Amino acid sequence: MDFGKMIKGMKPRIFIIEDDKSISGLLSETLQIAGFEVEVFDSGGRAIKAIQEIHEGSKQKPHLILLDLILPDMNGIEILKEARKYPQTRNVKIYALTNYSNPDFNEELMKEGIDKILIKVQYTLEELVTVVKEATKNETE
Repeated sequence: MDFGKMIKGMKPRIFIIEDDKSISGLLSETLQIAGFEVEVFDSGGRAIKAIQEIHEGSKQKPHLILLDLILPDMNGIEILKEARKYPQTRNVKIYALTNYSNPDFNEELMKEGIDKILIKVQYTLEELVTVVKEATKNETE
């Protein structure tokens, strides 16, 4: 089965990589209400396992990954590098969703292929839904 093929009219699939359960729960519920299929990963290790499963063909790839940069077991750059090394996930949009902002860190994120950096406190849930809809609007048409 080829999970990489998108089916017309299916819900856009979002991965949320976030260790704070209150934030991931709120994001997940909000995005599901807005019509997205959501999968949450509460550690970098679980996220990397999912990326490897996509590479192996046993898991469907997402249309967008919302990536927290500060996780208990690793930083988001490690996950970003893992996603960018496989052909199956190389072109998946990955948005850093973080409260950590540092020019050197942001420069490294850009070098590794992050698509956008979103500072959590600068977005309402409604604005985040708009950003996610914009990022995925052509993915399932």
